[in-house]
Amino acid sequence: MPIPLSLPEDFAVAPGSGRPLLFLWVILGAGLLLPLLLSLNAHGSGRLGTASTWLGPALVLLTGAIVTAAYRRQRITLDTTGLTIRSTFYTRAVTISALKLEQARIVDLAEHTSLQPALRTNGYSLPGFRAGHFRMSGGGKAFCLVTDSSRVLVLPLRDGSTVLISPEHPHALLDALRQLAGAPRPA
Repeated sequence: MPIPLSLPEDFAVAPGSGRPLLFLWVILGAGLLLPLLLSLNAHGSGRLGTASTWLGPALVLLTGAIVTAAYRRQRITLDTTGLTIRSTFYTRAVTISALKLEQARIVDLAEHTSLQPALRTNGYSLPGFRAGHFRMSGGGKAFCLVTDSSRVLVLPLRDGSTVLISPEHPHALLDALRQLAGAPRPA
């Protein structure tokens, strides 16, 4: 007997495998220190230079803050009309009728390399994290919110594209989608 759904329902995004923000801030830290050290060297030790000396590092910090805030925007919501995926600067709403639930599955992208997001067409990517629009290794289009590539819910769409998402409990989300669609669970 199916468990009644209480909609809308948010499904937690799987915690990331790796440290994408650490990678980002190491790169940005180098971008902060290098101009400051060069400026101090050019102006002689002890002088901090002019306001223009600080403009580059200020822009790097602002960029880092924006990218960090965007990275933290991750949400998967199921309501009576379908699924809404929000990640970084991107949002994708998918109606239940647009899903091919009979072909939906949970995979490890290391084993299913044709599904891996390979070419970023309009997306956001850090090591261990993919969000937005990508071309998959196999050539198809995908909208991604992938934080853990070892357990990705693959949702093929009727238009030929795919949604790749990493909910913390992919089986629970897939079961809820099937229940909402009235689709039987495969044996």
